[in-house]
Amino acid sequence: MSIDAAAERLARFLEEQRYVEVYGHHDADGVVAASIICHALRKRGIGFRLRVVDRVPDLDGGAPALLCDLGAGLEDLPSDVAVLDHHAPVARGDGAVLNPHEVGLDGERVLCAAALAFLVANRFADCRDLAGLAVAGMLGDGQTFEGENAEILNDGLANGVIELAQGIRLPGTTIGEQLELAIDPFLPGISGNADRVRELLRASMGEDGPELDRLLSLIVLDTVRDAAPGAIEALWGDRVVCLREVLADATTLSAVVDACGKSGRGGLAASVCLRSPGAVEEARKVAAGYRRRVIGAIAGARPVGESTCAVLIDDPALVGDVATALAGPAGGPVLVAARNGDMVRVSTRADGAVPLGPLVRQLASEAGGSGGGHARRAGGSVPADGFLGFAAAFAEAVGA
Repeated sequence: MSIDAAAERLARFLEEQRYVEVYGHHDADGVVAASIICHALRKRGIGFRLRVVDRVPDLDGGAPALLCDLGAGLEDLPSDVAVLDHHAPVARGDGAVLNPHEVGLDGERVLCAAALAFLVANRFADCRDLAGLAVAGMLGDGQTFEGENAEILNDGLANGVIELAQGIRLPGTTIGEQLELAIDPFLPGISGNADRVRELLRASMGEDGPELDRLLSLIVLDTVRDAAPGAIEALWGDRVVCLREVLADATTLSAVVDACGKSGRGGLAASVCLRSPGAVEEARKVAAGYRRRVIGAIAGARPVGESTCAVLIDDPALVGDVATALAGPAGGPVLVAARNGDMVRVSTRADGAVPLGPLVRQLASEAGGSGGGHARRAGGSVPADGFLGFAAAFAEAVGA
């Protein structure tokens, strides 16, 4: 079966319903994917309720349901539950499943949940205007514009709903905000340092505002010794402008939705994706607060024993974003952990030479916990008394 045929199958499932419970994972990709589906349902007059969750919900409610960016590992899927997910392994059961791994495509590189949702939505409504949302989901999931992703980007360009521009590739509405709240990539000595950001802006000021060439040179001089590999190169390049969305810059849209979802404000995140102008100001404030928490957690990170790749932080809700920030574009290896009761929540990053999903699943299971994920990003939870052994085994496996 091709990916188009699988998308058509899921579209038929939705078309047959009068009402659908739509669940989206609480990160940018999951919220965007669920919102794209809800845009399409609304255009077709099909009732829905959208909920943002951090795990697979209880599915015994009796109403038809769609899981977005969730559920790939489910067994015995009921016939009234569908799954739209790009994680492996692929769900099994009687329900409709859309997953690139099911048709031989690498869901880590292309066709994140938002991209899959875009394919489905356009099979039962005219949703070409949602290409910008799909791109924001791709950016949130760390995917690049290749293969099927490039086709969606090019469709958006051709249909006039997306434009490309050159600029600083950091979320934010001002250069000062972009630099002060930078976490992906993280800029040591600049991120979280409002005074240093003001100094850099003053030092680069020309007749018409900051001269970007001079500013970028100053940033390089400030951070080149301490920044993660690839961080400097990631600062500048193509920016995607989403002409139909309430936040036009795709990187900013993705970051705001992600931060709101992970802050427990899933409804606010979805409102931004559903194009509610009144949600933007509050969503930006929530996102700024969340990014400051991440920067604070990085500042307080403590090494695990003599490990060169593992650190401890205090907030288990931030391990994933701290891991991404510390790993940088090159991918680590990094292990970030935080105590959560009797368990330790862990998040890992690496370059993919050793696939992390199977590795973390195995090591966490051996330590008495659970885990899994992508080849380059994985996480889980292990008992506190087994954490040091887990960390040592991880470092050995990835050659850190």
